Amino acid sequence: MLKTPCFRPGNIVEDSIKTVDAVACYLHKPMENRLVALISKSSITPNQLTVVVIVLAYAATDLFFLGRSLPASILTLVVGIADGLDGKLARVKLKSSNLGALEHSFDLLFEFSWLIALSWFLFSTTQSAAPLILCIFIILFIAFYRHIYDQFRRTMGKSLDDAGDFERAFRRVAGRRNLCNVEILLGILLGVPLYSLTLVLFHSAVTAAVYSASAIKHTYAMDRRIM
Repeated sequence: MLKTPCFRPGNIVEDSIKTVDAVACYLHKPMENRLVALISKSSITPNQLTVVVIVLAYAATDLFFLGRSLPASILTLVVGIADGLDGKLARVKLKSSNLGALEHSFDLLFEFSWLIALSWFLFSTTQSAAPLILCIFIILFIAFYRHIYDQFRRTMGKSLDDAGDFERAFRRVAGRRNLCNVEILLGILLGVPLYSLTLVLFHSAVTAAVYSASAIKHTYAMDRRIM
């Protein structure tokens, strides 16, 4: 997914840090700046970082399944920071590859695994189908808006986030993984994880509606200009 920077270009490390949502921009950015600067001086490769992220991501899935929701949720935040480091390190070390383009598809897989694991644990402990129903609709909305986002980029040749002033503002609060992870963590800390899933469902539904409306608006305008 194409991302736009929230900083002014200054050096090769900062120029490699690309962010979109508020969590990524204001929380991840300073951490990633320091980590990329540190790692870039070592022999660690982007592929090694990718393996570490995968291990951490599915460790979080296991913890959700086992009912260790708080450490699992905290680990998802760690993954959120670590997940972007491999690509940024590749850009700093000039070792980018076409294989990296597949990264976001695998990211989506472990993102869904977290939702499924948490929902299944809540179902197994409450015997209520509500968590599973919420999970199904969350996954549907996320899959839909991700597809809309990707199709817009292929069709228009630019990111939906950069389609207009509204889209550039909305990207800060869109229902992306980073913000949804924070919502789940807050629900767990407050002892209401089911409510956090409800909030994530609402957030993903709003994002799907906004993305689809924006994509339709801009592609229709382009068609009008062509015709």
